[in-house]
Amino acid sequence: MGRNSGSNRKGGLPDGDFDGGDKGIKVPKDLAGLVTIQNPQVYKSVKQAISRFHSVLGVRQKEVKIGTLPSGVGGVHFTENGQSKLVVLSKKVFNGKGTTTGSVAGWAQGGYKSGHLTQTNKAVAHIPTHELAHATWNLHMTSPKHKAAGREIEKLYNGWIRDKKKSGYGKYASSNVSEFFAEVCTKAIHGKSDKYTTAVKKIIRKHQL
Repeated sequence: MGRNSGSNRKGGLPDGDFDGGDKGIKVPKDLAGLVTIQNPQVYKSVKQAISRFHSVLGVRQKEVKIGTLPSGVGGVHFTENGQSKLVVLSKKVFNGKGTTTGSVAGWAQGGYKSGHLTQTNKAVAHIPTHELAHATWNLHMTSPKHKAAGREIEKLYNGWIRDKKKSGYGKYASSNVSEFFAEVCTKAIHGKSDKYTTAVKKIIRKHQL
């Protein structure tokens, strides 16, 4: 998760696309493996979130690291040459002094309370799941399969925007189609299923993302 949207409150996400380059965020120089996370429960929770993402959506993101990100940034996904490069989780959030599963979960819980984020039942997993979703598909990806999937995701997004009866979604999902996709994927894995979560799962499997 990136910068808080227009404020310093917890639980926010940046407006616009989630790729680090769009926010002027560079790949950290102190990248480290997840195994360096000192709190065993936080490490376990992150690994479980990744495993759950793999099992539900059937896709894998090899590069998930932790590193120093700008203040207020919980995680970032980077693309390079139209392909997913890596996901970086904030060292401060996931491996800072006094970090617990409760402090990590607090990032999403603040967003749930404000209505900014899409509600799930696994707040501690929201940051890594959202970033893994960006690594699965976002507007920067240029392979034929990602472009084909993008046309269907765009159509789904436009229908979602017009749907006055939808429920359970935070305001951030309406930022753009990439954030819509990431938040719907997060809901699909850790929240209440609906026609949009079902549709996204089908698109991912159909195009073998």
